[in-house]
Amino acid sequence: MKPYYQHAGITIYHGDCREVLPSLDAGMVLTSPPYGGMRQYEGIQSEEWLDVIGLLYPVLGPGSVCMWNVADQTIDGSETGTSFRQALRFLEVGFKLHDTMIYAKEGVSFPDANRYLPAFEYMFVASKGAPRVFNPISDRRNKWAGDTVHGTDRQQDGRCTEKKGLAVGRRVPDFGWRYNWWLMANRNDGNGHPAPMPQEMAADHIRTWTNESDVVLDPFAGSGTTLRAAKDLGRRAIGIEIEEKYCEIAAKRLSQEVLEFS
Repeated sequence: MKPYYQHAGITIYHGDCREVLPSLDAGMVLTSPPYGGMRQYEGIQSEEWLDVIGLLYPVLGPGSVCMWNVADQTIDGSETGTSFRQALRFLEVGFKLHDTMIYAKEGVSFPDANRYLPAFEYMFVASKGAPRVFNPISDRRNKWAGDTVHGTDRQQDGRCTEKKGLAVGRRVPDFGWRYNWWLMANRNDGNGHPAPMPQEMAADHIRTWTNESDVVLDPFAGSGTTLRAAKDLGRRAIGIEIEEKYCEIAAKRLSQEVLEFS
């Protein structure tokens, strides 16, 4: 298929990802598929995401990671559970469910009168074997900074024994690895897409699971958030998008020297 856009290691294909994926190879998949009927999209329907997950497995090499950001729609007072079906599908096709991460939102939408404020989405991290790259982000301020590492470990029989290991006795640093829930804002930059991925989400997952020159793939590229983050971080990237108007938006964003929102 002829690329819709190609420049400086970034490629966009306009088409159905189910037709394009078998011809590709990548070092990471980072995507946020449409969430049921919560937004209006053309092309693939929600039940067909299971097929897409199966197509991703041969695209990735050993140790590669797929970050799949998704949430559930509420219909007739019940969440659909589609996110869990997708997570289990990763296991069925051979992936490991390496981590179930949470995208905690700074803003919330108003729920039904009988449920708490919905303020998170899932970030499922599936891996093809053990991840070959892990560059942890250490920006979480440690409560016990300056103290020494100590404590106890709970055994299977319930007993607590003195903690052992190389870290015991070492000074607790000022900052430590993040938890697996990330608090992020999602500012809509007015690019015309109904549900843009937070730029911060894309950038921080790319930093964590890839090295420079790795290829990042987004089969639901939308307005190009993943592609732009990959470009800014010195990665190559491939995006597939079924709606041409979003291909056009993504190409425009990639041509900008500096984004208005980053």
